[in-house]
Amino acid sequence: MIPDRWEKIIALVDQHGSATVEQIASALDVSISTVRRDLSRIHSHGLIERTRGGAEPSTQIRVGPTLAESRKINPKEKEKIGRVAADLIEDGDTIMIDGGYTTYQVALNITAKDVTVITNSLDVAQVLAPRDDIHLVMLGGELSTDIGTTVGPATEQQISAFIASKAILGADAISPEDGISSPTSLTAQTKMAMIRCSREVIVVADYGKLGKSAMYRVAPAEKVTTIVTDDKAGPATLDMFRASGVEVIVASD
Repeated sequence: MIPDRWEKIIALVDQHGSATVEQIASALDVSISTVRRDLSRIHSHGLIERTRGGAEPSTQIRVGPTLAESRKINPKEKEKIGRVAADLIEDGDTIMIDGGYTTYQVALNITAKDVTVITNSLDVAQVLAPRDDIHLVMLGGELSTDIGTTVGPATEQQISAFIASKAILGADAISPEDGISSPTSLTAQTKMAMIRCSREVIVVADYGKLGKSAMYRVAPAEKVTTIVTDDKAGPATLDMFRASGVEVIVASD
């Protein structure tokens, strides 16, 4: 699990566009050497870019955070997004939900009735299993323990048997230019399979995921029906998504 300090550093860099080692040390009341060590470790996860004397937001995600790490990065924004996105689920829908802390928040806030949920996420399955008004389908496959999801050819084959009204997907990276992308091949393939089998694609992504790209392409922005993000997202980036025909919903307090 990443320290609280990492979350604060990432948020500081994202919000201001860049930050020096000295600025970070002053804001967090820690030593320069501590900040330098933290920046090196955060950079190794692909969550920031090191610069001479500081850091700036990363545009290329090399390694996605584990689920435990994701819970510590922008948690309040993810909770807001989850509440708003859950309202897009209607009575009688058949939906696919993949893994991640933001999609978990969607599942936690579903109020619609008679919903069928198809998921590869252990966390989503666990939160929905006690509900009598939800028909839950848990996809099998190879377990990715870092993010608590099933992936691989067996998972994709099972997905292909369904037709869903909506796919609700998390994103390590999404940009107007490169669309949805993922740092891991198996996760990218699973998302692609869910998109192919769904009439609508809803991406839930906090401001830190927007304008970023990763190694494996999932789908162009034009394939996305709706993006639900938070009010820290950059207006220029949101306008570019809208120009691609994507509905943008901003979750605020």
